[in-house]
Amino acid sequence: MEQSWGKAPAPSVIMDLSPIARLDGNARWELVDATVEAWRIQVDPAARFYGVADNSLYYKLDPKGRQKLGEWKRSRRARSVSWADPELLELATQFSDASVVTTDLFRDHRRTFPWLQGTTRIWKPVFVAGTIRFEQLDYSPIPAEEVSWRIEEANLTPKGFGGKEVRDALRYEWACTNTACLWSRKAVIEEDPAFKDGDVVCPSCSAPARRLAVRAGTKEIVFFLEDDEIDRIPLAERAELVIGRSRDLGRYDVREVLDGAAAARISRDHLKVVNRNGRVFAEELGSKNGTEFVAAEGRVVRLQTGIQQALATGERIALAGGILNLRLSGKHRPRGTYEPDLTTPPFLRNESH
Repeated sequence: MEQSWGKAPAPSVIMDLSPIARLDGNARWELVDATVEAWRIQVDPAARFYGVADNSLYYKLDPKGRQKLGEWKRSRRARSVSWADPELLELATQFSDASVVTTDLFRDHRRTFPWLQGTTRIWKPVFVAGTIRFEQLDYSPIPAEEVSWRIEEANLTPKGFGGKEVRDALRYEWACTNTACLWSRKAVIEEDPAFKDGDVVCPSCSAPARRLAVRAGTKEIVFFLEDDEIDRIPLAERAELVIGRSRDLGRYDVREVLDGAAAARISRDHLKVVNRNGRVFAEELGSKNGTEFVAAEGRVVRLQTGIQQALATGERIALAGGILNLRLSGKHRPRGTYEPDLTTPPFLRNESH
């Protein structure tokens, strides 16, 4: 289990931000704020909240919502990851006294997190007539065979699709070809692709998707403010990520997670991270305030411009004296973020997996 916690205070409420923001079918950060306010009024006025979001939520929010998500990260109250479910449940395991606010029953996670069976810690926000109330979700224990087929269902194909060609498509990373789509700004679509007339398309705009490298070769880059994790970004094979003060394809804009003074210490083109055949390298791009490589045993080396430094698990890269840090995740790229159909047992469907 890979989990980290820095200087942020221990949470008393862990929030599943993506479904909360979409309680009314849209993606509105106002619903997150309303949920926090309702919990403070109805349950605990002194609650300490921490949220976990799918990376895809950022692209569904309006500019104001994206700004609010960034504020939560800067204040060490949230992180974004490729797939929120396991991260959220790991945090809930670590902070066993915290309540969890979500809409999910996590049936396909009950083998990995057996404490879910019979728990009374998990609450569902219900949005009715402009107000939010909370219902305790029913986590009555389910038999092992049901857990097994729900895991199988979650790992095979997205809801509504079946067949070998779909499973083959999910082995790869995909990019959106529509420059007007928000996903085109990312090197990798961080949702499972959609399928139209037998072709793979963007799940957001339905434009043709471009196939990239095999997903198994993707690496995750973890970003930290000091020791507090804020982002996990996938880096496909043969892809690169430029870190600095700029928004564009294949870039990580530090202004979304750093305040003005801190962001100003990062150069426009500060550091480049590349995935070459499954190995990750960091390259200093001639920044004003420099970059340091911190080895697993603590040895610190200042990176020289244009020289690629291999990055292994346990090692860290510190930008501008450590105001922003990154490392290589030890986890494999999650296989997807879709919501599988977990309501109908496979044996009641006319599907062959």
